[in-house]
Amino acid sequence: MAKWSVLAVLGAAQFLMVLDQAVMNVAISQLVADFDTTVTTIQAVIALYALVMAGLMLTGGKLGDLLGRRRAFAIGLCIYAAGSALTAVSWNVPSLTFGWSVLEGIGAALVLPAMVALVAANFKGQDRAVAYGVLGGVAGAGIAVGPILGGWATTELSWRVVFAGEVVVAAGIFAGLRLLEDAKVERSGQRLDWVGSMLSALGLGLVVFGVIQASNWGWLQPRNSPPVRASRTR
Repeated sequence: MAKWSVLAVLGAAQFLMVLDQAVMNVAISQLVADFDTTVTTIQAVIALYALVMAGLMLTGGKLGDLLGRRRAFAIGLCIYAAGSALTAVSWNVPSLTFGWSVLEGIGAALVLPAMVALVAANFKGQDRAVAYGVLGGVAGAGIAVGPILGGWATTELSWRVVFAGEVVVAAGIFAGLRLLEDAKVERSGQRLDWVGSMLSALGLGLVVFGVIQASNWGWLQPRNSPPVRASRTR
């Protein structure tokens, strides 16, 4: 029974990581109205979250090696919850960007690699395969439920309610961390390669940025990319 309690804690964390991006996508019009800004600005805020998370993922995994996976998971969860709280009370676009795109992106970059290692540490054999399958299903459920929950909350209450609820869920996950067995790592002689971390963040961020912008700039034939616009103005 204890192992399924562990899976419930990890599953809740997985659900949390994928929920709010789906919520943000359906709340764009309300965000534009609340912050008196443009759709392009809100879309940039949403894209920045993916860039921060993807760019720091390798660094987050390495910090898990150095600090311990459960500790990295806890630190990332606290940062994520702080970002959700700031997002829930955000008063302008910069505060929304810092809370959602930056803090939640950093938190997710710490939580997700640690989560994979914690599954391996807490489950063996067939149970491990089941656990990974359940987490994959939970991620899919979060992507599916996010637009429904976000649409309902935006229409009936406020998009802020979802992020306030995330803080409560994160607190529950944090309380369940004592159930998790930490993954064993060899820390002697290890250190963080700051130059490599910055280069990996830059490289991964550029790849993700290119994928995000491909629908506007084109995959094979350039459509509306900056070089194309520059050539048209000459």
